[in-house]
Amino acid sequence: MEIKARFERSANGWLVAVPSLNNFQTTAKRLDKATEQIKLLAQAATGESKCDIVIKVEAIMPGIICDLEAAQEKMREAARLQEEGSAEIRNVVGRMRDEGLTMRDIAVLLGVTPQRVAQLAPCTETSSANLHH
Repeated sequence: MEIKARFERSANGWLVAVPSLNNFQTTAKRLDKATEQIKLLAQAATGESKCDIVIKVEAIMPGIICDLEAAQEKMREAARLQEEGSAEIRNVVGRMRDEGLTMRDIAVLLGVTPQRVAQLAPCTETSSANLHH
């Protein structure tokens, strides 16, 4: 079960509002303490197990939340590009091996260790293909 809770930053911590729990409102110094309290209230109100209750935090911090979301999007994009780059490097290493380059030659070209080249090299296709050369 998911419970939405709105957290607004105040001078002393957080103002907390949970409309779905009879418009429950409180203040808290820390988000983790407030979410734990909301879980206990939701458990009492619904009979759901505390472990099955997920608090969806909606933080109100103008400017900062937008910046956080933009930064998180950049991190997701970076992870996606890292995966693409890794797949392309593995492909290039495989093609270099098919051309007959040694692991050491490939390592020098890529600026990595021969051990790293071995990790990037496709396992079975190149070893069986090289037997036919």
